[in-house]
Amino acid sequence: MLKKIIHYLLRLWYPVFKKAFPYQLYAYLAVGAANTLLNIGLFTLGYSMLSSSGGWLPGITGLKGFAVEIATVLSFLVSVITGFWLSKNFAFTDAPNEKEEQKKQFGRYFLVSLQGQFSDYLITKGLIIFLRIEPAIAYCISTVIMLVINFMLQKYYTFKAQKPR
Repeated sequence: MLKKIIHYLLRLWYPVFKKAFPYQLYAYLAVGAANTLLNIGLFTLGYSMLSSSGGWLPGITGLKGFAVEIATVLSFLVSVITGFWLSKNFAFTDAPNEKEEQKKQFGRYFLVSLQGQFSDYLITKGLIIFLRIEPAIAYCISTVIMLVINFMLQKYYTFKAQKPR
């Protein structure tokens, strides 16, 4: 049911973007944006729960000081799972679907996502420190760079289509 709704929404809005993007790139950007919103929402929820004065884990002290790190890791792990499912089912539908291949794809997806997290951080930090770019602008530049790199890695490494026999 959820897959049908997502397919419907993607097809509904594609005519607006058809001149700008081929369908695969459009679907990648659309499901990626939805997954990014999920990631931000989970981070925000996790951070607020972990850093609140009473805490949501009574009796466990010391988490408050690590709220950002814990919320980041938890939101990343969830969004890797949802991002893989979204990418596999809506953007890279021509990739092999065998069970063993899907396990390999998930491993590659996780590595590409982890690399993306670190690279995004390093590019943003480098733009801020070395080029003295305002942090929000540096983050936006880094995000665009990583979108292009991650799309290429996901398309040609994680979900590479099988060659016709």
